[in-house]
Amino acid sequence: MTDFLALLTGLAGTGSLGELRYGASLPELAAHYGDPWDGGRIHRDDRWPHGFNWGDVLTVFCRCRQLHSLSLPAWYGELELPRPGGGSVTLGSRVTETELMAALTASGHTWQTVTYENLPYQKNLMFSPAEEVRVELVLTNRETYDEPPSEEFMLYKAMLWGYEHVECPEPDRTLPDDGWGAGDR
Repeated sequence: MTDFLALLTGLAGTGSLGELRYGASLPELAAHYGDPWDGGRIHRDDRWPHGFNWGDVLTVFCRCRQLHSLSLPAWYGELELPRPGGGSVTLGSRVTETELMAALTASGHTWQTVTYENLPYQKNLMFSPAEEVRVELVLTNRETYDEPPSEEFMLYKAMLWGYEHVECPEPDRTLPDDGWGAGDR
């Protein structure tokens, strides 16, 4: 089992990738992994929700600085993942469906397979590691639309998100800027 495959099975079972988990605090994650780079606004006219990234881990935070979602683009073939204290480690991210299913089954995970009629080249494995938290592993049998389907599905991306956080409180404008845009709307 590759290190990345072990991280995937951990993500599917616990809903976390190290300290990166639904509802985690942006300032605490920055203290643990170092400052993320600014991935930009999710909506053109609003600062929040906002994207921040540690290496290839794409995250979205809400206005109250809680992690709303993360995505791992496995199609790159390798991923740069954050290390505690700063820095990163690069892991190969090519995982076949056969390898993934064997690791998930060996770990005792259960999941729901979701397919879409209009996306015959894709299948999604859905996990519920905690109430209102979802992990989705997206598999595809082609790297681009122009290529013919391959015989084996490959991991395309892994995602984590949650449902319970409905509305963020307004930021306290009397406090000093927290460095993550508290003064912005």
